[in-house]
Amino acid sequence: MKVLRRIKAIFLFISLLYLTFYIPMSLTFYLPQWMQYNCGLHNRCEVIGIERSENGIKELASFFRHQGELDSFLTTKEKLHLKEVRGIFDKMFLFAVFSLIILTATYNRKSVSRYALINSVIIISLLVVLPFFGAFWRDVFHPLLFDNDLWQNNKYDLSFYIMPRVFFKYTVGLLILSCFAINLAIWFSFRQKKSIRN
Repeated sequence: MKVLRRIKAIFLFISLLYLTFYIPMSLTFYLPQWMQYNCGLHNRCEVIGIERSENGIKELASFFRHQGELDSFLTTKEKLHLKEVRGIFDKMFLFAVFSLIILTATYNRKSVSRYALINSVIIISLLVVLPFFGAFWRDVFHPLLFDNDLWQNNKYDLSFYIMPRVFFKYTVGLLILSCFAINLAIWFSFRQKKSIRN
């Protein structure tokens, strides 16, 4: 029985952590607004023109949602890579559904509150990667996920303009802060409920 409780606790912890990360992450790619906003933070979109950038961004978001094709993306290499990325997103979505089921099945108010606080500490500590983001992105992240070099953009790829490396740095920063805020809000909300009951 003790072993079963530990297993449930582990599943609850992992599912809560994953869901609080996945929800903001999915919004940054399934919806075009974050990519559009980033065009104002870097000058790459201006190089090819805002209209072309906007069209590419909308196509990409639709493509990730399986609602459109990559007509503005011209190179075969880039299309193959984005298809790989969409495959990863699809798996992440299925894992999110599974995590939601697990979270529901193992839900415990006291544990959720405690794990949300632990998650907050873990997540905010990931900010240390930002000063070394270039090396992390090039030497750790991509080799871990891909067994090819299709992800390496060049000036012929639309991704080079609408999603330069700095876009991903900002995205990682946003995801860390969003996940931290969500977990902190969960912890604070449950803490408030406990105070009211007492």
